[in-house]
Amino acid sequence: MITVLLVATDEEAVVLREHIHRNPHFRVISHTPSPRLALAQAHVLLPDVAVLDPSMNGDSDPAVLFTGLRALAPPSGVILRTTPATADFPELGDVLEEGAVHRAPRDDENALMEALITIGRRRESCDPDR
Repeated sequence: MITVLLVATDEEAVVLREHIHRNPHFRVISHTPSPRLALAQAHVLLPDVAVLDPSMNGDSDPAVLFTGLRALAPPSGVILRTTPATADFPELGDVLEEGAVHRAPRDDENALMEALITIGRRRESCDPDR
């Protein structure tokens, strides 16, 4: 089971949760619109993947959230849902160039699932208990 933390408004999280739960291999374990609270939750829950939506609230720099998620042991995968207006979060410029974030257009549910599956397969192949 791949665990997912959603960083999105309540309304958007409901839609995302329904979509993600269609695949029995993924389970949303928490959601918050606050990047600051998402990082605190991630330290406790250690999600496999964090999905960042443009609807998240602006109480923290997205780069701080990303850095914190990637600093966990093991690091959380990150999927950044984008719109034309948010395609190039300037705060994430360096990490986006390095390819450390999976991008999924916000209006493309298949792209979100493809990114989740890619991260899930990578985690599965790196499982030290297998």
